[in-house]
Amino acid sequence: MSEDPHAAAILARLRAVDGLRVFPDASGNPPEAATELPYVVAWIGVRYDLGPALVAASTRAVVTITTHSVGATDTAARVVAGRVRGALLDALPAVTGRTGWPIRHDDSPPLRTDESSGRRVYDQIDVYRWETLPG
Repeated sequence: MSEDPHAAAILARLRAVDGLRVFPDASGNPPEAATELPYVVAWIGVRYDLGPALVAASTRAVVTITTHSVGATDTAARVVAGRVRGALLDALPAVTGRTGWPIRHDDSPPLRTDESSGRRVYDQIDVYRWETLPG
């Protein structure tokens, strides 16, 4: 099965930001423990909810975009998060055969440190939402 076109549109927007390193990369690979900082990891989930139609059909795509902006310092992580926000917030990506609303920012928990890779990095998590309908 091919990648959902919504996820492809989001990743394309992020990858178009000059100098922003985005994972999964174009080959679908996640970052490794030694990956050079800074970068962003985008986890994209797409679910289909009941849409506004006379026929009860799950046509409303609800896209949840969880980004992890990672840097060697808290400032570096926030800078990456700002570049991600610039690419996503209020954007209207194009998906063939669908009409959507602008991307919204749903959540931003406090920045945290992560040492699971054997080195300390700073991780700013942001959650965005994008919805589309056929048409």
